[in-house]
Amino acid sequence: MASVARRLAVVTAIASALVLLGSGSAQAHPLGNFTINLYAGLTVSAHGIDVDYVLDMAEIPTFEERRSIDRNHDGSIEPAEASAYTAQACDRLSNGLAITVGGAAVPLSPRTAGALAFPPGAGGLSTMRLECPLAVDVSLHRGDRVTFRDTNFPGRIGWHEVTAAGDRLELVDSDAPTASVSARLTSYPADLLQSPLDQREASFTIGAPTGTSAPVSTPDAAPVTRGFGDRLTTAFAGLVTRGGSTPSLWLLALATAFAIGGVHALGPGHGKTLMAAYLVGSDARPRQVVAVGAAVSIMHTASVVVLGLTVLVAGQAFTPEVAYRWTTIASGALVALLGAYLLRSRVRGISHARAHDHGHEHEHTHERPAGRFGLATLAVSGGILPSPSALIALLAAIAIGRVVFGLALVLAFGVGLATVLVAVGFGTIRARRSLTQRFSRRISTWAPVVSAAGVFLLGVVLVARTA
Repeated sequence: MASVARRLAVVTAIASALVLLGSGSAQAHPLGNFTINLYAGLTVSAHGIDVDYVLDMAEIPTFEERRSIDRNHDGSIEPAEASAYTAQACDRLSNGLAITVGGAAVPLSPRTAGALAFPPGAGGLSTMRLECPLAVDVSLHRGDRVTFRDTNFPGRIGWHEVTAAGDRLELVDSDAPTASVSARLTSYPADLLQSPLDQREASFTIGAPTGTSAPVSTPDAAPVTRGFGDRLTTAFAGLVTRGGSTPSLWLLALATAFAIGGVHALGPGHGKTLMAAYLVGSDARPRQVVAVGAAVSIMHTASVVVLGLTVLVAGQAFTPEVAYRWTTIASGALVALLGAYLLRSRVRGISHARAHDHGHEHEHTHERPAGRFGLATLAVSGGILPSPSALIALLAAIAIGRVVFGLALVLAFGVGLATVLVAVGFGTIRARRSLTQRFSRRISTWAPVVSAAGVFLLGVVLVARTA
């Protein structure tokens, strides 16, 4: 049995390394799989304003949008479908742009036909790029004040960029740059990915004529540096299309998904921290820790399936990043509630112990048993937040008709995640015993209180950062 376990561990490690190292062909969107990114490049001349409008959708919104483009529902985008969608979409997007000259609104209209493309994304899914050349035909004079505002896709997260450049015309007091830092959403700067641009408005005053033409935007071919989380997403989603064709490849893919879930649990997040902080001050038994791990795995898998089904059923009427945001807030609120519960219980436990101490020193304070409320809250808060990587993999599996395989991968991912949390729990139990035996009574008494306060602050920070 031990030999079999060792072999499985070796296979899992090798599979994970192969997938992570060989995941360069299809990259996850650098800004996140939920994002809708917009660019408006204004070129201003004496005879009007040209607007180079670009829409860049990541994998999940593209998955939703393709269903509306594919009108005959045959799974492919035909030229006629692409052409009809492009014309309608560019017209709709132009209605979401507002330009005023001297305080008076001026209409935008398509200058030429737009262009639609589907660059490859993670897990066999595509992203979407739509370019709409728009224009305003209006005579501009020196001193005219021009304002621009983009109201498309309100509330959707993503990169929003506006540039304004004069074509043989000076722009005075402009609050927009003249060149795109993302090369028209083709090369997002790595140092800005954590805090993407969010500019939807611009204003400037028409100045004197010049002899300088507007700069020409050229795509930047420099690659974008992906974070480790993006590589995990690409590796995990890639299993959907590369694995499972034979029983041995099924096992290899499941083992790899298990390993990736474990690696995901080791990354930044509150799951393992919450598990350790909770167990420091409770007398939870190993079987209870295993039960929490199993609940986390089931909860995580269910949250991914529910969110995926909602994307399929609700379509464009549903914004998954909004649901993800509120799920994150709910998770943080549960963590804060658990922290407050633990803090109150542990402080009361210390007061109770002191009341019965009668001045005698004990080896350690009596720890409060791990109640069902605390364990249940721990399980829900650790599993309620679905992994975007798992959601991408499930949608990719649905897109290519491998639903059962996709569900199996998501479940294996959740089991790997929960296994790491259980390991953290066992390690915490051992550390708790060592803390009680080796350190002074004061330290062993107040360490659970400090950890409970940490759980509460963790939940508050998570809610505040997301809200």
